[in-house]
Amino acid sequence: SIKGGVLGIHACKKAGVPLDLIGDTSITNEPEYFERCRREVDGERIKILGGQSRGACVWWMSQAHAFIHPAKDFREPFGLAPVEAQLSGLPCIAFDSGAMRETVKDGETGRVVKTMDQFVDAVKEYSGPISPKIRERCREWASQFSPQAMSKRYADLCEEAIETGGW
Repeated sequence: SIKGGVLGIHACKKAGVPLDLIGDTSITNEPEYFERCRREVDGERIKILGGQSRGACVWWMSQAHAFIHPAKDFREPFGLAPVEAQLSGLPCIAFDSGAMRETVKDGETGRVVKTMDQFVDAVKEYSGPISPKIRERCREWASQFSPQAMSKRYADLCEEAIETGGW
């Protein structure tokens, strides 16, 4: 799957960390893969909660220790969910693919990793309670991706292009 659900399940099992998976097939339209994920869960430490409302997702993120984004083989063009997680004060663990190195500040708002072993180590690292300082840093970092901040940056770039005759 493009979002890496099975990889996330395997990483959490290997790390000995519980996992609550939120989501369904509405975004990726991969019913066979979703069934494969279902076969991997035990219903106790590893659970699939299915699709949730935005409000419910925010609640789950407020209860979690970390957000995992195991999309190892998908070059995520932006990755809204990791940014939303960080805006909720939740560190993100992601593979170094696509925009993740730009949207997750490695070592400050989570981890950006290259290998499955590093992913498992990061899951272990973030398996305990998150300090208020880290939660605040996550919110601070992710706020640069707000609609207001992004609109201003685009306007500034356009203005610069007009003033200088292009990039």
